[in-house]
Amino acid sequence: MKNNIIVLFIACLSVALFSSCSKEALAPAPQPVKGSSTLNPAKDNVSPVTTSDPILGHINTAVTLSGQWKLVKDSVAYSDGLGQNSPSSDVYNGKAADYFEFTSDGKLYIQENGLVDTANYTINTDKSITVNYLVYNSLKVASYGSIITNFQQVNLTGTSVTLTSSVVAPGGVQSRVIALKR
Repeated sequence: MKNNIIVLFIACLSVALFSSCSKEALAPAPQPVKGSSTLNPAKDNVSPVTTSDPILGHINTAVTLSGQWKLVKDSVAYSDGLGQNSPSSDVYNGKAADYFEFTSDGKLYIQENGLVDTANYTINTDKSITVNYLVYNSLKVASYGSIITNFQQVNLTGTSVTLTSSVVAPGGVQSRVIALKR
């Protein structure tokens, strides 16, 4: 009799624990793509901690990435990573219509050389920026998370910022430097 009560108690406790751990539908509402009437069902990369400045992560910051920045220069350099072949590079000098716009809710809109990119971005604890593209080179990304770039902030001031990234791949190293100004 005593064993039956213990078994019944454990069974009731197990049912209560497992039924309270169910997940509700947590998918975010579809987000409109800027400049388009279509909706994008992408998930946002946001921290559960809400701060007034998603860029620097604290209140009362005098300098922030939020807002629109003019593109000064976007350069990409390629090397084999072994120093055996001379590196090559491509440099694009920004035009009047080119910009990077960082919104306070974690969206990034880019217009560069007539192409439009849309992305979600997050600021990591080391001040690096993770950009998760939704539209890349004016083409919708096949699946969310398939094109991600990590940038380091260099020399962030009220009037300029430089973003850098390096990617190591089987063919070598690709380094990108983006210079922006207000």
